[in-house]
Amino acid sequence: MLRRHLFALALVGLGAATTATAQATFVQDAKVAEAAEAYARTAVEDARDKHGVTLDGSEGSVADVERILAGFHDAYAHAQPKPPDETMVLLGQMYGSYVGEVYRQHHGAQWGMVSVGNMTFPGMQASDGGNPFWPWVSMHVRIVGDKDGSAVDYYAKLVARHAAPASAPAAN
Repeated sequence: MLRRHLFALALVGLGAATTATAQATFVQDAKVAEAAEAYARTAVEDARDKHGVTLDGSEGSVADVERILAGFHDAYAHAQPKPPDETMVLLGQMYGSYVGEVYRQHHGAQWGMVSVGNMTFPGMQASDGGNPFWPWVSMHVRIVGDKDGSAVDYYAKLVARHAAPASAPAAN
């Protein structure tokens, strides 16, 4: 059930355009921001201590995150039995928070709660408005499902989508 909701959010957040039946609403939330900042710090520590990688907050460091997530994906794909969903969600939260914080610091965004239909999840919205997005979900999906959907591509799509002039259609 959790995995199905996460995949649906990933599609709404960056892949498919939101539809009338799946309009997302965003409410800024300081507690979500605090949690994301803490998760991002944990990702920096995990990258340093377990992977020998220094995440420095630069946009280029998203490529380092991708290398770590690719390793997680390969390990997950071959694991029997699979690690618990909670473990994989936590990794998505940690590294998704890091990617979200890099975006927030370089392009402006807020953390908060996003509602789609009857589901509500932590997410982000760029300072210029537009559709909310879910770094936690997208990094989780990268680990457990999408071997081709890299963190670098996700980040580039976010930057491109929010760099478009307000009168131009947003990139998907």
